[in-house]
Amino acid sequence: MFRYIFFVSIFITSLYSYDLRGNFVKESVWKYKETFLSFLQENGMPLDLYYKLDSEDEKLLMDIKMATLYQVVVDKDGKARDILLPVSDELQLYISRDQNGSFSLKMIPIIYETKQRVLSLKFEDIPSKDITKKSGNFELSLEVENIFRNVVNFKKIQKGDRLVVFYQERKRLGRTFGRQKIEAAMIEQGGKKFYKFLGADGRYYDQNAKTNDKSSFIVPCKYKRISSIFTNKRWHPILHRYRAHHGIDYATPVGTPVKAAYNGKVIFAGVKGGYGNCVVIKHSGGYQSIYGHLSKIKCYVGKRVKIGEIIALSGNTGRSTGPHLHFGISLNGTWINPALKIVFVKGLSGKKRVDFLKYSKYYMKKIENVLRSQHKVSSKIKDIEDNIGG
Repeated sequence: MFRYIFFVSIFITSLYSYDLRGNFVKESVWKYKETFLSFLQENGMPLDLYYKLDSEDEKLLMDIKMATLYQVVVDKDGKARDILLPVSDELQLYISRDQNGSFSLKMIPIIYETKQRVLSLKFEDIPSKDITKKSGNFELSLEVENIFRNVVNFKKIQKGDRLVVFYQERKRLGRTFGRQKIEAAMIEQGGKKFYKFLGADGRYYDQNAKTNDKSSFIVPCKYKRISSIFTNKRWHPILHRYRAHHGIDYATPVGTPVKAAYNGKVIFAGVKGGYGNCVVIKHSGGYQSIYGHLSKIKCYVGKRVKIGEIIALSGNTGRSTGPHLHFGISLNGTWINPALKIVFVKGLSGKKRVDFLKYSKYYMKKIENVLRSQHKVSSKIKDIEDNIGG
């Protein structure tokens, strides 16, 4: 494992430069509707790299975002030697060619540069535009709008309303990448302050340890057990490799009714690679849900479905080791843990609430300090302008 991490470090330092053997690192983007097979063909690599994939790795490669930036080491003959291709927020595909010309494929962790950041601004234009302009981080603007989704109407943000965000900025090869982790945030709209703080369970709560979620997804089928949980990155102790599973697998007999987890519109109904027979539903707010390995599909593209409506029957199609339903949820193109949307909670209680309130009070003080310092700077600027004007 460590030799691959070491390789990535060397890879990063060699970007845009030739080494002693004449190798050069170039960058490309993942194209619209590009597949892993077409990617291998374009880079002159053997197609059996695809056919040797296991089911979980194939699913990851099917969900690579369009315009994802990846790096290729090209030798002096113009042939690809090494490739680093991000397949999720946590893992990247590493393809390498040895001295005998044989290629190997592995999933390795993405090495991030992580920094604690504070963003403080007064809105002047469209919120997402202001956040991106001030932070240089478009992903941060998406995350801010996501956590305040059911609290603040961003269309009604006025000039002069304020925002403070404490977050961890993650960069891959010098560029912001993936979801940005917000620890605490405040939006002041029309003189009223709205707070959000990240809880230990991965959910966001207000200063009173309450959540403003107005709805939740439901478990899409009856099941005997959960055969696989959601994970972004896990070192498998037996396989000795990294595995990721962007969904929940519900072990259930073939033919079990599968229900829409929430209201939405069917945008895919058919065969989807390793997922086999599959349905994808688009929901409001940037959410999508996916239902894989179905035996029969009972809906069609364009159909609007209600929460709890039967859309299919569970099965064992695609690359599956046994009858089950694969259920996944994505937000703005990034997979999230379905358990965070299925389990509906109104707030924290007991020791969890006590611990959270200490955490939120700590950040509320920090937010107030930022606002006061911002006010002092604004006052000084105004004094200077008044003196100049006088």
